Amino acid sequence: MRFALFVLLLFVYACRPEGPETLPLPTKICIKTTHHDYPLTGSTVYLKYFSDTFPGYDKGAEFYDASFKTGADARGCLESVPEGKHWLVAFGYDSLHFPHEAFGSLPVEISLTYRPVIDTMLYLGH
Repeated sequence: MRFALFVLLLFVYACRPEGPETLPLPTKICIKTTHHDYPLTGSTVYLKYFSDTFPGYDKGAEFYDASFKTGADARGCLESVPEGKHWLVAFGYDSLHFPHEAFGSLPVEISLTYRPVIDTMLYLGH
């Protein structure tokens, strides 16, 4: 009887699905991109994790660790950002001003204790 109970318990635990490999962090970065006080919709915002140094505007998308696009309200968010110092680099298009390409950057720091959520503006220029 004990052996049958042991085998039954073994099958129950062996058939359980595995838990997640990582747990999502309660952190988030939300950005609104603007140029000359006008919202820039469809801007691409890149994030370089764990960097104290400005990465520059000449890197390709593969250099960055994460990215997102701003929506119709020129806002975009990225959730589950790791703790640490990071750089945001954004590229947008402004059809009202010449030259039309606009870009900007912003250093950010995420801390689970002090600042888990950042919600700010990112001003793009030429």
